[in-house]
Amino acid sequence: MLIIFFVACRLATQAQQETSKARLRIDSLIQHYEYCASHWMDSSGWYADQAMEEARRVNDIHSIALATACKSLYTLNFTNDFILSESQAGEALDWFSRTSDKGHISLAYYALGFAIFAQSRFEEAIHLLQQAQDYAQKAGDTTGVIKSLSLIGCAYRESGDYEKAFEIYRRCIQMAEDARLPEHIASEYFELAELFMQIDDYPTAKKYFYAGFHLDQPQSFYAWRIMTYAELLSHQHQFDSALYYYNTFDSTSLPPALLRTWLVSKGEYFLLQGNNQMALDYLQKSLVYQCRLNDRNQIMRVLKDLSLASQKLGKDKDAFRYAKESLAIAEQFKARQFIRDNCEILHSIYDKAGRTDSAYAYYRRYNTMKDSVNNEQLKGKFASYAFEQQIALLSKEKQLQEVCLRETLVTKKMLIGGIIALLLIGFIFSRYILLKRKNEAHLRQRAENELEIHRLEGEKAKAALQQRAKELEIQALRSQMNPHFIFNCLNAINRFILGHETEAASDYLTKFSRLMRMIMNHSRHSVITLADELEVLQLYLDMEKLRFKDAFDYILVQDDDLDTGDIHIPPLLLQPFVENAVWHGLMHKKERGLLTIELRADNDILTCIIRDNGVGRQRAGILKSKSAQKHKSMGLQITAERLNLLTGNGSPGHYFDIEDLYDEDGHPAGTKVILKIRIAAGAPV
Repeated sequence: MLIIFFVACRLATQAQQETSKARLRIDSLIQHYEYCASHWMDSSGWYADQAMEEARRVNDIHSIALATACKSLYTLNFTNDFILSESQAGEALDWFSRTSDKGHISLAYYALGFAIFAQSRFEEAIHLLQQAQDYAQKAGDTTGVIKSLSLIGCAYRESGDYEKAFEIYRRCIQMAEDARLPEHIASEYFELAELFMQIDDYPTAKKYFYAGFHLDQPQSFYAWRIMTYAELLSHQHQFDSALYYYNTFDSTSLPPALLRTWLVSKGEYFLLQGNNQMALDYLQKSLVYQCRLNDRNQIMRVLKDLSLASQKLGKDKDAFRYAKESLAIAEQFKARQFIRDNCEILHSIYDKAGRTDSAYAYYRRYNTMKDSVNNEQLKGKFASYAFEQQIALLSKEKQLQEVCLRETLVTKKMLIGGIIALLLIGFIFSRYILLKRKNEAHLRQRAENELEIHRLEGEKAKAALQQRAKELEIQALRSQMNPHFIFNCLNAINRFILGHETEAASDYLTKFSRLMRMIMNHSRHSVITLADELEVLQLYLDMEKLRFKDAFDYILVQDDDLDTGDIHIPPLLLQPFVENAVWHGLMHKKERGLLTIELRADNDILTCIIRDNGVGRQRAGILKSKSAQKHKSMGLQITAERLNLLTGNGSPGHYFDIEDLYDEDGHPAGTKVILKIRIAAGAPV
């Protein structure tokens, strides 16, 4: 039993997770539907169908209800099949009644109210739309509230209750402005324009059309608005302008939902021009679509227009039939303006036929309905005047608020300016006191500083003289070292000549002349780049290799990040150590020797390690004492004195150190010199 319980819990959890994932997919599909529907895309129907399939697959009642409501709205907007839309919306409400989740139920009420409104069942539509408005308000859906309320206004307008229609539209505009929804403001302006057309106030209607066209508007209703505007121009007998707007549509590509409206609108255009046969053709085509979709509002309109066109063409029987059918629908749904117009047509037909009793009966009804409609129109005009006054009052209130706001801002700015001025004055005064005290302290400090400056100037002059003496002494030592090096080179050339090695002597002399030229150039500067020093050193080693018949090799190793062109050192500082390694280490070695020079920089210290695998200092000293050709090395002594003067430190061991190297058996294996040089700042001078 325990295992069955855990299995059941596991399956229930999986089912719940699957339902949650399905709901997320359904919500995504609904969002895609809403986007496509708002942009008048046929693909919105596909998204509604997919949402329905997904909802039925997981048997989620709320999702089924929502998807059914979306399908009803799609049917309304894209096919205008109001009977089917009414059925779908009713089904959606039935599904909503089976769940406690009433989210988006306002869509179902709105769809049902719209479908019933289109069938001229105005009172029932108003009741349903009020419920849609209430649910949208509870859900915080401002757009849903405005749409439901606006359609209520349309129901009042089509039923002839113009006073209530004006009040509804005023509320919608106020709500849309407060919510900053320009597309809904535009939509209400268009509804107002149609309302002003119904009370025959065409100039005001045109004003609201202009206002609507200058704002954003839903693409799905743009074509409808253009056709309505063309109707307004037709009523003002501006037929050329109206035709221009009608011709902006290609009737062959219009969907049935728009084609049926375009046909009746174009038919009325011809009817107002007196082209009754063309009007009759267009209106009869429109009637087929209107009856198929059961749009009772448009059916009443088309039948009345067909009756007028037939009557003017002398087709009284057809005119009578159309007027009777239109009157029957109008009486059923209490559309007073259509009752009035149809009674007038029937009175005229009966009067022409000599049936005075029937003519009189319809004439009385016509007068009664005319008075009723006129009263409503009068109320509407009063309401429109009040509406315009309220709009003007709101505009003045906004202007007054702006003026008050500007005055408040000016007052605030003046107050802030006054506070800033006071603070500035206080700051200046305190600054003055502080500066005065500082000035007194500065005067005392200045006197002390002048005394200190006199003392420092004396010390500076003394230090400059000492530095100059040091530089002169370094130059003197450098001038001593250069002749020492020249002596060694000339001695080598002499040996080549005595040994009849003319080619070697010539090659050596060429290198020597080049080396002398470089040394002469470098001797004019207190520091040179490390690259120049290494070039001199390599030239010198090539000369020594030539002199000793390639008895040794040399390797120059430096860090990858060492910039030899940016480091400055005194000239000919490394050469004496290299010369010492060659002459006293490698010269006496029987095997081929190796000289390694390693360079690396650490902050402002250049470390140079000169290593040879010669006979060592002890053995070199013994061989030197036995050699007939004694050589007194002055280079190291001179270099040590140069380093002493460069740093002002009397301990030469601080700057270079010589180590003896031994092999594993303890025999001398060469010498290593570690030289540390402080890198000079700036370019050579």
